[in-house]
Amino acid sequence: MRRTLWATLALSALVVPVFAGQAAHAASRPAVQAASRPAVTAGIAAAAVPAAKPTAKPGKSPTTVVALTFDDGDRSHAMAARLLEKHGLRGTFYVNSGDLGTPGKLSRRQVAAIAKAGHEIGGHTVNHERLTDLDPEEQAATICADRRALLGTGLRVRTFAYPYGAVDATARQAARDCGYNAARTIGGIAQRPCRDCTVAEPARPERVYEIRTPGSVRESATLADLKGYVIRAEQGGGGLLPLAFHKVCARGCGTFSVRTDVLDRFLSWLAKRERHGTAVRTLGDVTGGRVRPAPAEVPGG
Repeated sequence: MRRTLWATLALSALVVPVFAGQAAHAASRPAVQAASRPAVTAGIAAAAVPAAKPTAKPGKSPTTVVALTFDDGDRSHAMAARLLEKHGLRGTFYVNSGDLGTPGKLSRRQVAAIAKAGHEIGGHTVNHERLTDLDPEEQAATICADRRALLGTGLRVRTFAYPYGAVDATARQAARDCGYNAARTIGGIAQRPCRDCTVAEPARPERVYEIRTPGSVRESATLADLKGYVIRAEQGGGGLLPLAFHKVCARGCGTFSVRTDVLDRFLSWLAKRERHGTAVRTLGDVTGGRVRPAPAEVPGG
């Protein structure tokens, strides 16, 4: 296991910078380009898309902030990003640097386009390793190598998502030591109405390296289910509500997927929640902090 991991990490270090022009993006978020793109699904604009804008009233801080996150760098995320853009929203896309360009995954060029459109790109380990199956040195190695590879392409990589939501104390420390400002897990927030349940993270999460979600969004999720997460957070006093998506397709993508039409209708509804004090932000914008360098060597190695 250790030999296979280190061989993978050695290959990931050879990632060739392909994101031309991304250095300028590190200082500020450029406006979305109006270049024509082929439509992937009906209703997704192929021409110019609206620029990201807050969904809360100007001059008034939102009470509830929703962070739309997408895990694993699935090829359907290129379409998901354009779907968000159609509604003037931006999300956070967690990618595995060693899997980019492989069958079923985003290419490096697609990741560059997603970042250029104003979305956040975050780390997710080199090859989607379950961190709790690794020893502390291996955890730090895959988290740091992944971040170095992404930073090396000019991306602003500030937050991390634990594959499978699997996290322990040493994984949390590795995420911190590898330069991340925050990290997201899976679960911990109520998925159904219940008494005295946690319905959102505090606006300033108490455990910034273990930010919770209402589980992963599954294929069975309905529009009412997705709305329910947000409404419960609003009625519970607000806070940060991260939602974790995986594949996006019309139907039949497996357990950890969301139907395109359900996501589209949810985003349309969510973009109009400003009168309820709800806004959409990337997780990196919520947790803040500068883009820190990755350590040259594995922490503790």
